[in-house]
Amino acid sequence: MLRLPAKVDRTRVPGTRPGKKGPKKKESELPASRARMQVRVVAVAVIVALVFVVLVFRLWHLQVLTGNEYANTAQETQTRSVKIPAQRGVIYDRNGEVLANNQPGLNVTIVPDSIERAEVEELADMLEADKKAVLDNYDAALQSGNRYSPMLVKENASREDVMYVSERTERFKGLVVNDDYVRNYPNEELAAHVLGYTGAVTENELGSGSFEGLSNDAVVGKGGIEIAYEQILRGEAGSKNYTVDALGREVAVRRADGRLYDGGSEEIPELGQPASITDPEPGKDLALTIDMDLQEKAEGELEAAIGRSREKGNQGIGGAVIALDPDNGEVLAMAGRPTFDPQLFVGGITGREETMQYDYLNSEEAHAPFTNRAVAGGYPAASAFKVFTGMAGLESGAIGSGTTVTDTGDCWRPAGSVGGCWQSWRENSPKYDVLGPHGTQNYAQALGDSNNKFFYQVADWMWNRTDDENALPRFYEKFGFGERTGVDLAGEFEGRVPTRQWQEEAGGTPDDKLWTVGRWVNLSIGQGDLLVTPLQLIRGYAAIANGGGLVTPHVGKEIKDQSGNVIEEIAPEPAGQVGVSPSTLQETIRGLRMVTGKGGTAESSFEGSPLKAVGKSGTGEMWGKDNINWFIGWDESQSDPVLVLVMIEGGGAFESGSELTAAPAVRNILEYYYGLEGKSSNSPSEEEDQTSSSGSIAVRPDNTSSGETASIAGSSTG
Repeated sequence: MLRLPAKVDRTRVPGTRPGKKGPKKKESELPASRARMQVRVVAVAVIVALVFVVLVFRLWHLQVLTGNEYANTAQETQTRSVKIPAQRGVIYDRNGEVLANNQPGLNVTIVPDSIERAEVEELADMLEADKKAVLDNYDAALQSGNRYSPMLVKENASREDVMYVSERTERFKGLVVNDDYVRNYPNEELAAHVLGYTGAVTENELGSGSFEGLSNDAVVGKGGIEIAYEQILRGEAGSKNYTVDALGREVAVRRADGRLYDGGSEEIPELGQPASITDPEPGKDLALTIDMDLQEKAEGELEAAIGRSREKGNQGIGGAVIALDPDNGEVLAMAGRPTFDPQLFVGGITGREETMQYDYLNSEEAHAPFTNRAVAGGYPAASAFKVFTGMAGLESGAIGSGTTVTDTGDCWRPAGSVGGCWQSWRENSPKYDVLGPHGTQNYAQALGDSNNKFFYQVADWMWNRTDDENALPRFYEKFGFGERTGVDLAGEFEGRVPTRQWQEEAGGTPDDKLWTVGRWVNLSIGQGDLLVTPLQLIRGYAAIANGGGLVTPHVGKEIKDQSGNVIEEIAPEPAGQVGVSPSTLQETIRGLRMVTGKGGTAESSFEGSPLKAVGKSGTGEMWGKDNINWFIGWDESQSDPVLVLVMIEGGGAFESGSELTAAPAVRNILEYYYGLEGKSSNSPSEEEDQTSSSGSIAVRPDNTSSGETASIAGSSTG
């Protein structure tokens, strides 16, 4: 019997138990609405629009706002300029003698991409160039991508070296020799401090002052006239312009890898014809006030004076000499010792011999040969300063021309002081037994005999007549002390005239800060903290000689073009009048006349001379160092007067002091200038018995200088 199948549950999903429901059916998503679609389309459109606006603005900025800038940049990357050096202006003396000119020179350069580093090092050694600097520049050129531009290896190379390396161009690929001009100083060391020297501009100098806008390889003035008149002498360089690509190579059809399409080797663009040339403009010529014949004589006499000092056992470290026209401030001669040869710096310091020489000149043993002592050296003026104290006394009414001071040989002290002992040079002279004290003297006589005590007393009287404790220093400032003279030479020192304010600021202890009559007493004889330059001192004397005018010293005379035509005369305005009466000036000259006359401190130095000489000597101590010797003088009978100053650093005192060293040098220079050489009845000699010295500072029996004693006494007694 057939069995019927069980009843099938059609509502149950297979694989599930009865009574259990199957999985819930997934609902289908609703289609996107039209509104949502529109939002998406608008958003995309806005983004596209913004991108388009940015692109349009960028194109407008590049093409409109900065189009010229980028066009110029593109042009610069395709044009390389090689400098054509300008000839530096020639420097002449007042009579047309050449002091500095130019000579053709040769610069050796290489293209870094064409030569290996080892070969560059070998080339630098061969040319005795600064190997470290050359290799540093080579490495920098490779790293910066400037490998195709010429790089300097040796400036002012010798023709022998140039011929030697030129014969080895196959070995030293990329070697190029360029013409240049190099400075030439035909008189070697003569007038070196006036002329200065030239050298390559430094990184610190570029972009400032007169060096702004110069190229890295520019040669500029480094001292003296060369730097003072740099912008006039330098001129403007020209250029050879070559068309190159952005990498500095010659413009040519190239393959994708940068090689020439025809497979040829790279050529140095500078070896071909330039696309254009800009001619250089030479610098202006400059005529100086210096008379080279007188300059040579002055330098020779300065050397001789230093030699006389050394022969007497003194150090004779150096010195300075100046010849000045007192009416217009023209410097006819100026020199310092020790000195140097400006030619040393031409082409840079290279090679073992030059390096050793330069190292020595910078050593302590060389005694600062690069310093122009005439304008940059600060020294105590010593007895040569007494004229300014005497004139201060006359002008203030503290003394008259007939006022006298008596020296008995006893210690002198300011009024009211109970300590200290100020003496004059006579009391400390080895020949005091013969000389004795100064006795009774007026102002002119005190100048003639360089009587310290007279000028001590003038300062003391002035101090007690005024409430202005700076009255005496202020009078000195009328003659230009304590400020620069304005001379057209670099590195001038302003000197120092101490005042109450200066003393309070500079003093290290309470006693040092005190400003007392003792400070004035020290200043009265050019000691204490007073410092003057030789140029300041001779300018002060020029005011005495010319009737009271304070001139502006200058070395430049005329600026000329290349045809020799005068473009500009250099005649700076005077600094003004010192405001001293004619009677005071005449009384001072009367005293200076006594210095060189019978019984004067410089009598032996000028005895028998055809000169009608007046002047003043001085010997001072610079804080424990050897003495400073001075003499300033002129011939008062001449219609064209010239003042001559000689200063010896490290000179002697008494018989080996100013009257042995500086004074004879001044006499010989003046006689030469006026054509009086050989007309003297006798000439000054170190063998003469000199029994006086105007310059010796007062020394106590314990060898303490009166300048130091005065300072101590002044501060302790008030």
